[in-house]
Amino acid sequence: MDKYLTRLLQLASENPEYKALADYLMSRRSYPEIQYKRDFSNTYGAFEYPGLFSDMQKRGVVKLNADPAITGAEYVAPTLTHELTHATKNQLVKQYLEIRKKSNKTDLEKQFIDSFQKIMGENAMGIAKQMQQMSPEFAKKESDYRATSTEGLAFALQNSAYPKNPLAYEAPPHVDPTIATQLMLLLEQAQKVQNQQPQSQGR
Repeated sequence: MDKYLTRLLQLASENPEYKALADYLMSRRSYPEIQYKRDFSNTYGAFEYPGLFSDMQKRGVVKLNADPAITGAEYVAPTLTHELTHATKNQLVKQYLEIRKKSNKTDLEKQFIDSFQKIMGENAMGIAKQMQQMSPEFAKKESDYRATSTEGLAFALQNSAYPKNPLAYEAPPHVDPTIATQLMLLLEQAQKVQNQQPQSQGR
């Protein structure tokens, strides 16, 4: 691991939000590969997940638009947390579907199922609905991107972990804290369920 990536991960790990994401993904054997280079796309970062016929690793890849010579790790750490939130959402959905299929569920699993449905919605679109309820004007204006369930979740956690980050795409003051708190509570339950699984269980 080179010095830039080491520094980036050290900075990110100072945030409890990043640590919760990373611990969960590692317990699911799904922490993505991290790549960075200058101007790989027109975005700051991206999480790419393999399709049905893709040769990409199943855990996916986080691509960060960074040049180690000119872009400090401090600037990129919020984007890493944002992209890992996308990876985490994928695993939460997978875990939900895995547990829902089980005939004999533990009490922890039942609690997780209930929380997932309340927060994420059965089709994982619940975050967008919450934003519509909390701030109808914002949700309507940003319905194509920022107020979608996927981006609403990722920006909420990014902005919670890094409240003064230069890449903040702000929502009305009460929106991001509410969503971030709910995600962390759901993630805590998901981690407890995951900790009950056999260590050999692959993903």
